[in-house]
Amino acid sequence: MTFTPETLTALVAALGLPVIVPKLIDGYKAWRSGRAQQEKTENRSLLARVIDAEKQIDVERQLRRAWEEFAGRLRYMLTQLGVPDDKLPEEPSRKGRVNQ
Repeated sequence: MTFTPETLTALVAALGLPVIVPKLIDGYKAWRSGRAQQEKTENRSLLARVIDAEKQIDVERQLRRAWEEFAGRLRYMLTQLGVPDDKLPEEPSRKGRVNQ
């Protein structure tokens, strides 16, 4: 089988080499310059910050739920002691719901 310039061009285009080769060259340059390692370290740092933020959110949710339960028990105790409902403070309500 003989390869003509047209056949070689079609083969190179079919394999996607015009797209792949520049990406390979960029990756090699990043590896040689240390940029790849720097980006990897930065990504790990960002991931650690996200994990810490999620842990803090969980702690805050648990505290909020504990306060809600406390308020409910306190309200119940007050009504059991004979405090009329119109004398109890109005329960807060959500005006808008944030999707989570």
